[in-house]
Amino acid sequence: MSDARKRLLLGCAAIVFYMAHAATWLQRGVPGSLLWACHLGCLMVGFAVLADIPFLSAVGVHWLILGNIMWLLYLAGGGEFICTSQLTHLGGLLIGLWYARRTGFPHGSWLAALAGIAGLHLLSGYVTPPAENINLAFRVHESWVGIFPVFLFYRLFLLAASAALFFSVERAARRWGCKQGGPAK
Repeated sequence: MSDARKRLLLGCAAIVFYMAHAATWLQRGVPGSLLWACHLGCLMVGFAVLADIPFLSAVGVHWLILGNIMWLLYLAGGGEFICTSQLTHLGGLLIGLWYARRTGFPHGSWLAALAGIAGLHLLSGYVTPPAENINLAFRVHESWVGIFPVFLFYRLFLLAASAALFFSVERAARRWGCKQGGPAK
């Protein structure tokens, strides 16, 4: 199968994964959940693979890795497992890693992922209901209240931890065999 055909199939698959999980949230009456960074990361990967934009895919992979860590912590804490979550969290990540292996992981994608996640955090605070706490935009997660009694410190910690994670992911991707890649297309 040609590389272009693989990109078409896998890019469409990532978009379908997002849509399937979005349908689950819409059926449950929780449309704000469509804006979780990990779900949007899967959608980003899908469009990036279709349009052949390695930089956008790298940002999506960063968001998926962060989202998967948070998702696993949520599940470990007794959170609900939703079957379609696997599609975005695992399927989107595997497609993004496949694409990164072929096209490279562009230098500076960690910084774009950080700026995007900060913007998404702020946007979530404006367009989603506080009760849903999408992208942790409204309050400290219940399990961390004892560590972060002040929301501002929590926000700063999340931003710093995201920066460290994204920077490390970009460096690890190059060691893993993803060529550096160039600037954004």
